[in-house]
Amino acid sequence: MSSTSTPISDPYDLPMYDFPELSEAHETLWRHFVAFARRGGFADALPLTQVCGYPLVTSLRRRFEVIAAPVYDVAFSNGATHCGLIVVREHSSYAALADLRGARFALNGWDSNTGMNLPRRLVAPLAEGGRFFSDIIETGSHLASLEAVRSGAADVASIDNVTFALLAEQRPAAVGGVRVLTRTASSPTPPFVVPVGSVRGVGELLYDSLGAAIDELVLAGWRNPLHLAGVERASVTRYEPLLRLENEATDIGYGTLA
Repeated sequence: MSSTSTPISDPYDLPMYDFPELSEAHETLWRHFVAFARRGGFADALPLTQVCGYPLVTSLRRRFEVIAAPVYDVAFSNGATHCGLIVVREHSSYAALADLRGARFALNGWDSNTGMNLPRRLVAPLAEGGRFFSDIIETGSHLASLEAVRSGAADVASIDNVTFALLAEQRPAAVGGVRVLTRTASSPTPPFVVPVGSVRGVGELLYDSLGAAIDELVLAGWRNPLHLAGVERASVTRYEPLLRLENEATDIGYGTLA
């Protein structure tokens, strides 16, 4: 068993919401997490990371074990859920989802849950001949999708509500000039995971260490910037409904966002 005085050399790997403005907060969270895991007897490297829920059950299927689902205290989240916010330019004339027919959609990535999977299911009933938008513009990130809408390069995007809330607080110019038209259905938040077989038998310890680290952030003063309020127990089965949304869109005749 390692003592709590052991130097913490494990670099954190929590990429989902790691904007530069939040790197110190994430580093503090990670240091507390590692310290609690070491105190519980975990001496190996800690391979914990965070992934999007949609690729977890598609391209990354059977590669990761879910440790926990995070709870964020931001608007449009209830417990360990998040959603996509359908954003348009602030002074655009769009008033309802149906008004977006023929609009240009800014897509952060084809494997994104909030950026692609959830909005695909949302607009599927409105599609005609497998199309709803006039063009899909792949941007590479939610931040770039926001900029595409703000600049007029695109008309609409679906932005993860946690990302939107953190940017509004840390980098308000990034969400300036856009407004939320509507939202997608809720889905489980991006889970904390480890590679399958990498920490056999200690998932409970890592879950408890995460919860303790988040509680410790209150004393460190970092809880509010991350808006990470806690974790819930979860397994990969919690994310299986994301495949159901995909199948429902396909059954309607809208298997590909277009």
